[in-house]
Amino acid sequence: MAEILTGENNNSIAQGLRSKKGYDFETEISDYLASELGNEPLIRLLRPRTKVYLPGSKRNYDFSCMQITTSFGDVIGDTDIVVYQQKRATPLMLISCKTSLRERLASSLYNLHLYRRKYPDIKLFFVTNDNDLELGSPEKPNKNRILVLSEGVYCYSKNPKTKFGPSVYPFENMIIDIRRMAGIAQKKNTNRGRPKKKVEKSNIL
Repeated sequence: MAEILTGENNNSIAQGLRSKKGYDFETEISDYLASELGNEPLIRLLRPRTKVYLPGSKRNYDFSCMQITTSFGDVIGDTDIVVYQQKRATPLMLISCKTSLRERLASSLYNLHLYRRKYPDIKLFFVTNDNDLELGSPEKPNKNRILVLSEGVYCYSKNPKTKFGPSVYPFENMIIDIRRMAGIAQKKNTNRGRPKKKVEKSNIL
């Protein structure tokens, strides 16, 4: 019995560490997005949490666009960061921040399909450290890369050893792609070497 309890405790600790690591990674990405895009008037950066709204319950207005309606109630899917387009009042893209792929890519794709029922043009940006090079290569695509390619996912890796190719890009490309898809003019590289101004993060909820 003692060995079983010890094993359960070890699993619980390991799960807690993974959860914290994942949350820290998401926060790192959201802080980066805020510093680059936090003052752009065309978009807002949202961080809705997974939530269930039973019929007749009070709703969070800020995240109403992320509610998936069913006959049993509404839910907000498991999304990390959402780029919200102000003019159309709709989510432009989901940004899923995962330290590794494993089963997490499949989970992100499932949520993408749920939201595409409501927003057919919504995009999925999948950001990962890819420490274990789980994305394979363009020459020999594995399951993860095939899913990314077939589902039109924009995958961004922070690992320079990742084999980049169609749908799999360096992390630095993400801001460029967000600006392009949101219709935001690209910044000219005129402030190189200058300290960045402090950005208010009020646009991230």
